Amino acid sequence: MTAQQPGPVLVYAPDRGIGDLMWHLPTFRAIAATTPEGQVVLAARPSSRAAEVLAVEPTISRVVYARHFSGPLKGVREVLDFWRICRAVKPRAVWILEKIGRPAQAAWLAGVPERRGFGLGHKSQEQWLQGPFLPKAMRPNHRLDKLAAFEALHGLKVDSREPGLKLDERAVKAIKARFGDLPGPWLVLGVGASEPARTWPAERFAAVSQGLADLFPTVFWLGGPNDAPRLKPTLEALPPGRDVLACDLPLDQAAALIALSAGFLGNDSGPLNVAASVGRPAIGLMGTSPVPAYSRWLSRLDGGEGRIADISVDQAVSAVRTRFIDEAWTNRDIPAA
Repeated sequence: MTAQQPGPVLVYAPDRGIGDLMWHLPTFRAIAATTPEGQVVLAARPSSRAAEVLAVEPTISRVVYARHFSGPLKGVREVLDFWRICRAVKPRAVWILEKIGRPAQAAWLAGVPERRGFGLGHKSQEQWLQGPFLPKAMRPNHRLDKLAAFEALHGLKVDSREPGLKLDERAVKAIKARFGDLPGPWLVLGVGASEPARTWPAERFAAVSQGLADLFPTVFWLGGPNDAPRLKPTLEALPPGRDVLACDLPLDQAAALIALSAGFLGNDSGPLNVAASVGRPAIGLMGTSPVPAYSRWLSRLDGGEGRIADISVDQAVSAVRTRFIDEAWTNRDIPAA
């Protein structure tokens, strides 16, 4: 029997968003399950915030960041950057969950013995890797379809596409300590987004909050620090005491807030995917490139032709009210370990 090469298994997921990271979680775990140690090292983009999101994920031993470059030397710099990662991590295998050739070439140059990737007929990647590869005909398919096909091709066992994101117990305790006295059920409004085309107007979120006042005595407005100045005037115009601005939470506490709530309504962004990933009823307001309903917890409102502004307040209120009644939404308690 050939002795196993030393070093960990390195998985490269080059997508930039938190939502993309959630879609890949079942694949990460499936690859980790094939290793004796039950863990992989994850290489991800800094914008995915993978080190924070997956801080307590047991199948990820650590996260290293692969930088995103631009400019005329972009390709060369990305090869050198991933070569540097491979030289530092010293993996026995690299799994590239994309079709791009630069990390494949870098892994070959770094002498990584086992190298796998999507392929998809892209010779710039396939020449540096061992197969089998996804067929060229799958290029237009959604990433979730490609992941499922790749898993089957490589004998990876995935029982469910539900991400099942692990929560940090310290973050859960912090949210309970800060907000635990506020009456439930709680509704979380995901009011932040990465671009205007994915951002529903703040005044419509305010109208939704008012339209659901009989169901939710506490409504959290969840965004990032940069969203607070834009949202404060809208919240100040609402009756006091019920709507809570929550734009100062670190990512682990934002996930805990969503997980402890009754449900979520929000823009097509990271928190929407986190909501589905922690098993909370989530309704997404979809604009450009809407995410598929990959989780049983996720449903979508689509304004049509990529215009999130076409979604009306009445549609959003009706969607939340219907699911609240049909699914008997209530706050979830997460006991401390």
